[in-house]
Amino acid sequence: MTQDEILCYNKLMPKHLIPVMSTLAAVVILAMLNFTTPAAVGPLGGLVFFTMLYVVALGISTAIVKLFVKAMGRQMGKKEQLYAAVIAFGPIMLMLAQSLGTMNPLTIVLTVVFVFLTCFLISKKSARV
Repeated sequence: MTQDEILCYNKLMPKHLIPVMSTLAAVVILAMLNFTTPAAVGPLGGLVFFTMLYVVALGISTAIVKLFVKAMGRQMGKKEQLYAAVIAFGPIMLMLAQSLGTMNPLTIVLTVVFVFLTCFLISKKSARV
């Protein structure tokens, strides 16, 4: 590969990395749901499941943030990718609370507060840079 091909690849690939990984994670989740049982996969399978679920949520939240960014007439940057990563973690926290049996209105409120505070922190930290 020439230097120009490498530079072109490096510019184009990050745009496609999150959607491709999200699609692959969705395939892994579907395979896990169809071919295994919760007792058969064990703790490592649970970790893989929640990790793949986060990757899918990251792909969905990145697409939603990208729509808002384009509506505002800006380009997607690192700050917006951080927003998407934090927003994607919210549903995962709720699913983990549900799997532990601690889901109640306070858990939902605290998760939403966590996501908003983290987004606020991102906006303040990246305003200085």
